[in-house]
Amino acid sequence: MKDKKNGKGKNIVRIIIFTLLILYSTLYVMQALGYYEYSNNKTNTLTNEAIKKFEDDVKQGKNIKASDYVKKNVNYNNKISKSGLALSNLVETIFDNAMEFIFKEISKAIDE
Repeated sequence: MKDKKNGKGKNIVRIIIFTLLILYSTLYVMQALGYYEYSNNKTNTLTNEAIKKFEDDVKQGKNIKASDYVKKNVNYNNKISKSGLALSNLVETIFDNAMEFIFKEISKAIDE
């Protein structure tokens, strides 16, 4: 009977370690490829057409507004994205609680 219980515990630990390894690898690869910097750069730069339009307007002496040259942010919120966000927040809460539990158990095991 103890063997089955011990086997289940080993499987749970393996799943947790594998999941953490996958998450770490994914985040590391995204950082190494510069995904975050790329997405920030993409949102902060003007397109070539907007630059040309800006330069033409300056030459013509027109009134210049930054909002005329920057792409408008489109709000894509809908029921699906809101439910996805709610699910994501739930997963975050569960993950935080699981990590807190794991580290408390490790701390107890080390102290004993």
